[in-house]
Amino acid sequence: MKSKETAHVNLAFLLTVIVYLAVSFCIELWQVVTKSELAFPPLIIISQLGLFAVPFLYAVKKGNIRESLGFHKISVGTGVLVVLLMICLEPVLTFINALSQCFVDAPTTEMITEQSKVYPFPVMFLLVAVLPAFCEEIVYRGVFFRTYRKEAVVPGALLSAFLFGVLHGNLNQFAYALFMGFVIALTVYVTKSIISGMLMHLTVNGVSTILLYALQNSETLQEEVTAAQEKTGQFTVIGVLTDYGFTALFGGMLAFILFQAIARKCSMWRELGEAFRAEGKTKAFFGLFTWPLTAAVAVMIGLMVMSEFVG
Repeated sequence: MKSKETAHVNLAFLLTVIVYLAVSFCIELWQVVTKSELAFPPLIIISQLGLFAVPFLYAVKKGNIRESLGFHKISVGTGVLVVLLMICLEPVLTFINALSQCFVDAPTTEMITEQSKVYPFPVMFLLVAVLPAFCEEIVYRGVFFRTYRKEAVVPGALLSAFLFGVLHGNLNQFAYALFMGFVIALTVYVTKSIISGMLMHLTVNGVSTILLYALQNSETLQEEVTAAQEKTGQFTVIGVLTDYGFTALFGGMLAFILFQAIARKCSMWRELGEAFRAEGKTKAFFGLFTWPLTAAVAVMIGLMVMSEFVG
């Protein structure tokens, strides 16, 4: 039987979707009326606030923000391991991202690449790395996962990751956000702190931003990328497996070793193992759904599919 807290947080997710879509509609309407596009910085800030508002108010209503969101200190050593874990996972995320582009477009990647030619690195780093790391971790790992894990750790981590992917709004980001969100949730669980999630989120987005600007400032790298694009034309499954498969496998193995080290350091490896071995995980996962959550997820999936294959 679902707890009242789960039912309430699921309603909060539905309200989050409503607010997020309302904000997106207002932005589109403003651009139509003014016949001009909203600049990238206010677009990102408004979008993040639209995502952040309802879950944060939900956390405030519960009281004791620090405790309810999991703002607990972590040691410097744990912080370093967490950052290294995310760096090792970069090739895995790149592999998933490239593989998804064999079937769907990557509108966000294209948009950020174009905006990086307009705005300096510090501005883009704040907008693409720092702001999402703070806002999105509070939403997904601070509010949703911390609620779901009280009923079932692994299903709760998977569901919070699923919602993380769904609210990115496109199938390309959904693919790697699902994997990334699951790993971050488990790391937050073993370290008992949302700060770990923020460090991981900041690392993955920050490294991508740094590499993007490094690429732009290197004519040699630009020429190599252009030549590769002209040669291949587009991503293919075989090409992705050949170009990214080995580094993804090697990075994933290192990441697992680091994750195990973090869990053991925090004395949570055995407890996590018990959570994975628990029976009825599939039933527990679907048992977390209520009609508000189901409705919100259905709307977002429908919009993702429409934007990819109809829009």
